[in-house]
Amino acid sequence: MRSMSYKTRLVLILGAVVLAACAEKGENVYRTWVGPDRSNMAIVTLQFGPDVKDVTIRDRELRRSDYGTIQLVPGKYTLHERDDANIGITIRPVLVDASRARARGELILGHTYVLHAGKSDGKRALWIEDARSGEVFIDTR
Repeated sequence: MRSMSYKTRLVLILGAVVLAACAEKGENVYRTWVGPDRSNMAIVTLQFGPDVKDVTIRDRELRRSDYGTIQLVPGKYTLHERDDANIGITIRPVLVDASRARARGELILGHTYVLHAGKSDGKRALWIEDARSGEVFIDTR
């Protein structure tokens, strides 16, 4: 029996890589606005950490298997996780100092954050950290 040619093996490997990439969980981005793209300085990017389950925002359930990131425009939001954990988010429409924002539990336009989940005092809790510095901005633990 003749062995596979180099080209055939390459096509099979590339196909497997493409399928694996498509199967990656949470690749989609949910935007909280309708219309054209906005500059990164006009939004907040919130990525789901590894322990976050399905999340509901503005009556829209974002399945963890489908979504891994939410892009938010200025406003107030409440994210609910499946186990009744929730977290309130405020984003002001102007740039603010990081220490003031952190003290008031606000996120800053142009920044990327990570939503984390875990247990605290036997209950499910959520918290948000700055993706770059690791500083906690909003904490429900």
